[in-house]
Amino acid sequence: MRHRVLFCIGMIGSLALAQQAGKGCIAGDCEKALGRYVYANGDYYYGKWKHGKRDGKGQFYKIDGTIYDGFWRNGMMNGKGKMIFPDGDIYEGDFKDNKLEGYGVMVYAGKTIYKGNWSNSQRNGKGIMKYLSGDSYNGAYKDGKRHGMGRFNYRNGDSYNGMWANGEMNGQGTYHYADGTSQSGIWENGEIVKQ
Repeated sequence: MRHRVLFCIGMIGSLALAQQAGKGCIAGDCEKALGRYVYANGDYYYGKWKHGKRDGKGQFYKIDGTIYDGFWRNGMMNGKGKMIFPDGDIYEGDFKDNKLEGYGVMVYAGKTIYKGNWSNSQRNGKGIMKYLSGDSYNGAYKDGKRHGMGRFNYRNGDSYNGMWANGEMNGQGTYHYADGTSQSGIWENGEIVKQ
């Protein structure tokens, strides 16, 4: 946490100095080496450049509060990186062409944690979600929602193991209650419709 706060303070201080100095390349070589650049809208970048584009390791501070620290290729976030969002969410993992793509960990501001696969900046593929409430889900995702085979464990001891669609229990599955009883059958929108 201390490192994150110091990083943010350092970036804000650098941004204030950069804005005083003017827009464009304010220090270093923003064509083919290490340089500092302030964009017309106030966004700020410090890092490696190649052919006038962000390329290599660099830090980008957006005026909306978003901070990215990681790798770039051809002017876009590509490779490993860490992004702090204005709402307090923090993502650390793979990026491709400015999108969350591959494996990554998202710690949401409410302390819910997702570890798993991403595609097109959404949870897609296999992942594990641990909620602040104590509930957890381990299974498949599609377009950010539980979709496919997965197991949801509730804090009270109940669990559901089966198929999901659009974030709801849908298809063949079994709901196990904490008291030892269970219901198996076909589910639709979170309700059992056929046992």
